[in-house]
Amino acid sequence: MILSATSPSDDSPAIRSRVAHPRCAGAFTEAEAQARGCTLARADHGAVGSPEHIELFLVVDSGGTIRDARFRSGAGGVLLAAYDAMTELCIGKTLTTLAITPRQADALLRQGGSEPVLALGDDADTPYYVCTKAAERAKIPAKTADPAAPAAPAPAPWTGIGLFEKVRRIEGILDQHIRPALASDGGGLDLVDLKGDELMVQYHGACGSCSSSIGGTLQFIQDSLNNHLGTTLQVKVAGVESPEFGMT
Repeated sequence: MILSATSPSDDSPAIRSRVAHPRCAGAFTEAEAQARGCTLARADHGAVGSPEHIELFLVVDSGGTIRDARFRSGAGGVLLAAYDAMTELCIGKTLTTLAITPRQADALLRQGGSEPVLALGDDADTPYYVCTKAAERAKIPAKTADPAAPAAPAPAPWTGIGLFEKVRRIEGILDQHIRPALASDGGGLDLVDLKGDELMVQYHGACGSCSSSIGGTLQFIQDSLNNHLGTTLQVKVAGVESPEFGMT
C-alpha cells in the first residue's frame, strides 16, 4: 500500500493544528538510540524526491517495544498530518503489533470529532507499509535457544500469512541472496509496495543509474524470491515505464 492520504479540504482545525505543530517530525541516529539502551529501526517509502516520500525512525527496546518515533518527509497539508499521526501511534506498540492504519490515524487527528478528516477508502484498515518495513528491519538481540525446547513448527504457507510476515520473508531472501550481490557493485534495493503477487522495488546507488540493473538482474531477483518462497511474485521497478520489463 502506498502511504498517502487525501482530504476534501486541508482547512479542518485538526489538520491545521497538526501541520502547524507536528509532534513527531525529525529523525534519530543509531547513537541516540544506543544511548537509550535501544536499537534503531529505519525505513523509507515512496519515490525519493516525491512529496509522498517518508523516512520513519523507530527507537526499539530489547523487548521489541517502540519507545519513540520520528519521521521526515517533504509532504504538506493533510498528508503531513497523516504521517505525523501515524508516527505518533507507533510509540508504545511492539514490533509484532505494529499495524497502524489510516482509520486509526484519522481517529487520532479528529480526537473524538464525528467527521473524518482523512479520505478513507478501501485501504482504510490496511496497515501503513512503511511501518511494516521498519518493523521488519529492526534488529533485536536474539534469545539463546534452549536445546531442550521442541522443534519450531514448519512455516505457514504463503497464502495463509499476513502482510507483515510476507514482508519479513521477502526481506530475509533479499538480505541473504540478493542485496550482497548488488552491494558488491555499489548498489542496493528497497521494497516499495506489495499488492497481491505484485512486488514493487526501487534500486538505489549504482544500480539506480544502470540500465543493466533493470534488465540484467530483475529476472534473477524474481526467480530467487519465487524459488525460495514458493511464490509467483511479479517483481516490478517503481518509476520505470518501459513495457519491456512490465514495470510502472
